[in-house]
Amino acid sequence: MGDMTIGKLAEYGRIAIQCHDIPDADTIGAGFALQRRLLSLGAEASLVYGGRADISKPNLLMMLEDLDIEISHVASLPEDTRLLITVDCQRGAGNVQHFELPEAAEVFVIDHHRAETPEGANTIIRPGLASCATLVWSLIDGDGFSSADDYRVCNALYYGLFSDTNGLSELRHPLDRDLAELPCDPALVRKLNNSAVTLDELGLIGDALKNREVIGNIGLFRAEPCDPNLLGFASDIAKQVVGMDGCVVYCAQPQGLKLSIRSSAREIMADELAAFLCRGAGSGGGSVEKAGGFIGFKQIEGLHGDLPADDFLRRRVLDYVGNYEHIYAGRHSVDFGSMPLFRKLARPVGFAKSADIFPDRTKITIRTLEGDIDTVSGDDVYLMVGILGEVYPILREKFEKSYVVAGGGYGEGLEYAPAVIDRATGERRSILPFTAACLPQGEKVVRAKPLERDTKVFSYWDMEKYFYGGGGDFLVANEGDYGDCYIVRHDIFLDSYEAV
Repeated sequence: MGDMTIGKLAEYGRIAIQCHDIPDADTIGAGFALQRRLLSLGAEASLVYGGRADISKPNLLMMLEDLDIEISHVASLPEDTRLLITVDCQRGAGNVQHFELPEAAEVFVIDHHRAETPEGANTIIRPGLASCATLVWSLIDGDGFSSADDYRVCNALYYGLFSDTNGLSELRHPLDRDLAELPCDPALVRKLNNSAVTLDELGLIGDALKNREVIGNIGLFRAEPCDPNLLGFASDIAKQVVGMDGCVVYCAQPQGLKLSIRSSAREIMADELAAFLCRGAGSGGGSVEKAGGFIGFKQIEGLHGDLPADDFLRRRVLDYVGNYEHIYAGRHSVDFGSMPLFRKLARPVGFAKSADIFPDRTKITIRTLEGDIDTVSGDDVYLMVGILGEVYPILREKFEKSYVVAGGGYGEGLEYAPAVIDRATGERRSILPFTAACLPQGEKVVRAKPLERDTKVFSYWDMEKYFYGGGGDFLVANEGDYGDCYIVRHDIFLDSYEAV
C-alpha cells in the first residue's frame, strides 16, 4: 500500500467499492466495513457488484437484512466515480465484472488471493491471510475508528472470516486469529451459518451429485439451472470423493455454462483447470484449490458450430485429462541418459542471495516464468536470474561450484522483472536490486529434449507445486543427477545452451 492510507483514499470523494461477481460473505463483509470507514471520513462510497446473477443465497440475504447492508447489482458505475476499489478480487480477473471508468478515475485493489493481474502501487494483496475481512480490518482499525464499537461492521467482518475459514477451523495468520476474537453476536452467526440452503436447493445438490461422470481423475457433475452458489456447495462435497483429484460441477444459465471447480490433489490446480476449460470460450480463475468459470454458448458456437454445450465441456475435460504428463524429481522413469547433451553457454547471468531480500527463514514464493515455487529464504539459498528474467533457486554450495562472481549489477532491460513474495504478509520485492552478475565456470552439461506434450514437473524445491511446459519447451536434467529435472522455456533454452 506504500504511502496510501484509508484517509487518502477517502479524499477521492466519489468511490465505488466493488465485490466479486456472485458475492460471498467475505467480499460483502470486507466491502461493507471499508464502506463504513470511508463514509465516516466524509467520502461518498457505494457498495456494488456485477455479473450475471443477483445475490440469492438465504444466509447472505439474511446477512444483508440483519446488518442493514446496502449493496447494488449494477451494469455500470456512475459517471462521476473517481476511485474504484475492488475488494476480495482483482480488476481484470475472471470473476470480476469489468466496468468502464471515467478517464481520470483510478483503481485500487485490496485482496487476499494470489495476484492474478499485474500489481502496481495501488495494490495491496496479502495471500497469507485467510480472509479479505482480516485485511480490511487491519487497514481500517485505529486512528479514531474501532470495528469492535460498530455492531454491524464487527459482525460483518467476523462472519466474512468465519465463512472463508470453514467456521474458523482454518485460521492461518496471527491477524486472522486476532479478528476471530472480535465480539460478535453468536446467535446471528449461528443463524447465518445454518441457513445456507433451502430444502428445494438441497434436492438440487443431491440430484447434481447423482448426475455424474468420472473422466480420468476428474468428476464431472451436471446440476439443473440454479443459484451458482449451490454449485460451490456441491463441489465442496464432491471433491472429497476417493479416487478423484478434482471435480467440476456445472449448470446451464441463459447465456452459457457456469462452473464450480475444486482440486483435491497437487496434480491439479483449480485455477489452471478453470482457465483450461474456459480458454477461448469464456473466462475462469480462482485459487489453487477453488475456482470458477463461465463458458458462453455463443463462444462455443463460434468454435464448434452446433456442438451441444455439455459435449463441449466434456471434450475439454477429456483434453485436460489426456493433455499432461507428470514428472516427479527424484522418482521418475524418464530416460535422460538417451537424450542429447547440451553445454551451457558462457554468458553472464544474475544471482541474488535470498536472505538479502527477506530475512532468514522467511516463507517465500518465487515467481518464475514457468510457475510459482514456495521455499524458505536462507543463507544457503541463492536465486539465479537468467537472460529473459527467468528465475530459479540454487543451493549456495552448487552455485559456488558452478559460477564465479563477475561483479556489477544484472537485469537491466529484461523481459520480466522477477519478484519474491513473503507468503505471510504478501509483500512483494523485486529481485533485481539485490542481483549481481556471474559467469559459469567449468563446463555445465545437461541432457535435454523438447517436450512432445504438455508436462508438469514437480521439483526438489517444491513438491506441492509444479513447473509447467508446453510442446516445444525443453525437459532438462543436469548430467550426473537425472533426478534434478526441470523445464526451460523453448526460446530461453536455445539462447542459453548449445549442442555438444
